[in-house]
Amino acid sequence: MKAFWHRFLALVRRRRLDRDLEDELAFHLAMREADCCADGLSVEAAREEARRRFGNVTHLKEQTREMWTFPSFESFRQDVRYALRTLRKAPGFTFVAVFALAVGIGGNTAIFSLIDAMRARALPYHDSERLVQLWGNVQRVKVERRGASYPDYLDWRAQSKSFEDVAAFDSQWMTFVGSDEPERIQTEFVAAPYFSLLGVSAVRGRTFEPDEDIVAKPAQVVVLSDGFWKRRFGGDPQIVGRTLTLCCAPRQYTVVGVMPPGFKGLSDAAELWVPFAMYAPPRTMMERGSRGFAALARLKPGVTLAAAQSDMDVISKRLEQAYPNTNEKRAVEISPLDVELFGNIRPALLTLMAAVAFVLLIACANVANLLIARSEARRREIAVRTALGAGRRRLLRQLITESCVLTAFGALAGLVLARAAVAALIAQSPVTFPSFVTPDLDLRVALFTVAVSVACGVLVGLAPGLQAQSADLSDSLKESAKGSDGRRSHRMRSSLVVAEVSLAVVLLVGAGLMIRSVRNLAALNPGFDPQSVLTLHVSIPRTSVPPAAPAAGAQAAPAPRPVVEGRVLLDRLRAIPGVAAATLANGLPLDGDGGASFYAAEGQPAVNAQNMPRIYVHLVTPDFFSTLRIPLVSGRTFTDPEISPTSTAVVVSEGVVKRFWPGQDPIGKRVKFGSLTSTNPWMSIVGVVGEVKYRGLPQNPTGDPDIYLPFADRNSLLGIALRTTVPPASLIATVRAAVRAADPSIPVYNIATMDELVSRQTSQSRFTMWLMGVFAVCALMLAVVGIYGVMSYLVSQRTREIGIRLALGADGRDILRLVVGNGARLIGAGIVIGLAASFALQRLVSSLLFGVGAADASSGLAVVILAAVALAACYLPALRATRVSPLNALRYE
Repeated sequence: MKAFWHRFLALVRRRRLDRDLEDELAFHLAMREADCCADGLSVEAAREEARRRFGNVTHLKEQTREMWTFPSFESFRQDVRYALRTLRKAPGFTFVAVFALAVGIGGNTAIFSLIDAMRARALPYHDSERLVQLWGNVQRVKVERRGASYPDYLDWRAQSKSFEDVAAFDSQWMTFVGSDEPERIQTEFVAAPYFSLLGVSAVRGRTFEPDEDIVAKPAQVVVLSDGFWKRRFGGDPQIVGRTLTLCCAPRQYTVVGVMPPGFKGLSDAAELWVPFAMYAPPRTMMERGSRGFAALARLKPGVTLAAAQSDMDVISKRLEQAYPNTNEKRAVEISPLDVELFGNIRPALLTLMAAVAFVLLIACANVANLLIARSEARRREIAVRTALGAGRRRLLRQLITESCVLTAFGALAGLVLARAAVAALIAQSPVTFPSFVTPDLDLRVALFTVAVSVACGVLVGLAPGLQAQSADLSDSLKESAKGSDGRRSHRMRSSLVVAEVSLAVVLLVGAGLMIRSVRNLAALNPGFDPQSVLTLHVSIPRTSVPPAAPAAGAQAAPAPRPVVEGRVLLDRLRAIPGVAAATLANGLPLDGDGGASFYAAEGQPAVNAQNMPRIYVHLVTPDFFSTLRIPLVSGRTFTDPEISPTSTAVVVSEGVVKRFWPGQDPIGKRVKFGSLTSTNPWMSIVGVVGEVKYRGLPQNPTGDPDIYLPFADRNSLLGIALRTTVPPASLIATVRAAVRAADPSIPVYNIATMDELVSRQTSQSRFTMWLMGVFAVCALMLAVVGIYGVMSYLVSQRTREIGIRLALGADGRDILRLVVGNGARLIGAGIVIGLAASFALQRLVSSLLFGVGAADASSGLAVVILAAVALAACYLPALRATRVSPLNALRYE
């Protein structure tokens, strides 16, 4: 240990030790020289004799330094210093190589930092790896999520042995009525254990007590987010105990706590939390068949996901046997929380990670080719070093050290590029990342960059190192610095070019498929015309002051009415200049609203839980279909007399007709909610309309059809669509003013053009397409530079041969065919390999594609573009070769 410490100190005191060593050696030489002078030799002869007897001074210095420090470290230090000198002597080569590596390493670091920020441990909750979500599902044509019912949730919580606790939760909008304009607030309905499961406590006051979350007598209490507390209450320190009004039906809620800054719940948008017992009316809450929410749970220590799933499967079977009418074919899906929060973003990022890795490999191939070219120029130097005793392993280590120094500079530049790239990705991305995802170049990312740079250094250093080892020593010593290229070196450089082209083909094909996919999405018919349509949502509150109590024997007081009738508000909006048509509905296409119900049709065969028909229900005004230009297939839409709560007229989409009455006239056929034996009234079909992509693009999540009922002012949450003759965004301020003029207590929210809603549905595909296109362009540029460099080098190495061919009668076209033909063979081989890899890797991006396959025409176009650009890169050196003077070429060596 003492010797190790002395060696370590020698690294720090190196200059002083070197001075001491120089002084000591000079002293011994002077003593020897004095002895020789005493023997009668002249001063000059004494100096020579003293040096001969003393030995090689440089060798003695090396031996002494090896005893001072660590020999391997000393050797590494020398290699690094030599590498820095060689790179400084070739600034052009250094710049090109560092730039190529910076693009590859920087891109990999940027994407990795995003992926790393979305790992399970990145969730801002205590022991987040043990947090899971529970989803009720049903086995239909495929397994479909349906959420939980409150009775099922209570059974899960009581019977499960795998979880520390379980908490129901769901997110809804509520209207906050304050002194200013009413505001729609994202609100989470949560069971009492919700906050403790996440490991989050209130910074003021408290969260919910168990006795406040009882369905029979729920407490009207609320917890505020830090942002809402500061924004609407100015950070009032006495906020706990104050009341606030939330509606639609206005209720007073008492503030019991404020959450810490940055906490927004699992929805990542919540500003208020209320007890889950307030989620729905008590009667609805206790219906086992009323489903729709998820549950949060924390696995007990040591319990695996598989064990918990087995536990829940047993409970599901038990509930199915006890309640066959509501729980037949129903089970529970357990999903890790990080998968729920990041699942829709990770596939795109992993695809981009693979793409940018290809860019890095192309950059490495480019740099390896450059290093091979430099090693050819250094063949004589390497041969001399070998002749002086340097071993093959020692030379290989030196060359790899040089390449690692080069990649270290590339990594430093890449880190700077990555920092800017990550900030740009987060700012410009149409994909919404969770608020707690804060990619940063922390220690993990830095270690990843170091690992990548070292791997790149070894990778690009092996090629010139192996090529240098294969050189013949005597031939290298005889050749000049411009020695001819060896066959082995030529094969290695050609192989690298083929690899570059094949990787570029994969990226270009991938980018082409993504571009074609986005074009298909843009051209997709959603079942309605989204152009020139403005959409908005309003929450019409009900009267907050109830009428006077009725006298004895009189009828009960009527329920509170809306402050404004929906159709009155619609008339106000129709009167706005520039509005051509307007409609009301309980939900609009692509707005995320809408509920489904089971139904039965006349003459349907027997069904079970797996194939029982289900339909999405919409309440619409008669002009809904004409305003959105949903095509009417047969029959008619609603008439004014049918706008009544007791109306039995319905309009259905084509999916209902195709299932029950294919090839028949559906007008007059009847359907009803529930089963054939239910007591619900039959409803007559008066019209059939086309299918609408109501719930997502490119397809609805399920193939269930839609049913439209007449709107009769039964809802307080309304969706409004306005078809305009002017740019719809220009009417936003006017529409807000018109709604406020109708009643100041009506909040307007989620106002957007229909084109924007459609665009949001394709945002992830467009984001991936854009980045894939950037990476593909980088790959194409690097591949073209690589091809140009190789062909230029080959032309320079074959200058004498070309001169002889020209001297013997070959013309310029022959030389062009020779050089371009060599390049074309390499390009062709790379294209074939790249296309094969593209077909093999299609599964990687299949989830991101729509309407395209690996054999799509865009793949062929990408290959044609690459081939054309690559051949152009071959043509320029070939053209230069045709201008070689035979006389100068024969003197070349």
